[in-house]
Amino acid sequence: MNKPLSIISAALLSLSTSVLAADVDVGSREYKILLDTTSFSGNATTRATKVNNYWTALRNLIENDSIERDTSGSLSLEKSRTVIFYDVKNSCDLFNAGYIFRERIDNGNREVTLKFRSPDRFIASKKDMDGTESGWESKFEEDLAAPFSSKYSYSTKQGISQSKNLNKVDDPVGLFPGLDDENIDETLTIEKVGNLTINEYVYKNASVDLGALDGEFSLTLWYNETVSTTQPIVAEISFKYEDTNEGFSNNVVTRSKSLFSAMQEDSTLASWNAQNSLTKTATVYQYDSSFCD
Repeated sequence: MNKPLSIISAALLSLSTSVLAADVDVGSREYKILLDTTSFSGNATTRATKVNNYWTALRNLIENDSIERDTSGSLSLEKSRTVIFYDVKNSCDLFNAGYIFRERIDNGNREVTLKFRSPDRFIASKKDMDGTESGWESKFEEDLAAPFSSKYSYSTKQGISQSKNLNKVDDPVGLFPGLDDENIDETLTIEKVGNLTINEYVYKNASVDLGALDGEFSLTLWYNETVSTTQPIVAEISFKYEDTNEGFSNNVVTRSKSLFSAMQEDSTLASWNAQNSLTKTATVYQYDSSFCD
């Protein structure tokens, strides 16, 4: 006897819901625009003034001309740390497999992150990104670059000890066992990409009311302070909103897209934007153009 259509439909719906539930939710969406590095040149005091000038221009755009939403706070220095990327010299096996492996050192505390990026959501979400150290944390997010291109990012961060070596591929594999699926030779040496140690300054604590969620701003400046303490090599403004269950309302996403477009097109804000600048990761990997050759 054939089952009623309504029962079959309900079964299919249940199966579809189960399959979707097994996938990783996008926990945050972050919109990123590269800024003109020369706009932030100067010592720490001058830098802070210029960051505040940028926020004033952005706040005026948001409250008066763009989406007419409220803002709160201001951009103040939240983090000052060093960042190092590691990969295999002359082949960049990690990067070519879609991964970024980096270390952040903040007040002597070491933290490593393995990140996989892809324009294909399902490829990114299917990666095994589990860590091995106590307290490891994963997140799955969507990164949106100007003018409006999307990539999905699955990453895990975890603390490591002061004595932990990062000198061969088996070190990141030992910290993130899913990386073993890529079949990269674990005996290969990993080095600082471009022999570059980045001095990172992150200005935060400013937000915009997007409706159900707030958009949190970050202005990030990267320096190679062995070359210059006053001229950044990368400047980036971003804003993001978060919901672990991917509960992004129509108002939130629509207002965010309007704001993102206005930040690129408004004459006052556009004067701060970079022209043909490299992303943060691309800057690192092209800092020494021979590193991956």
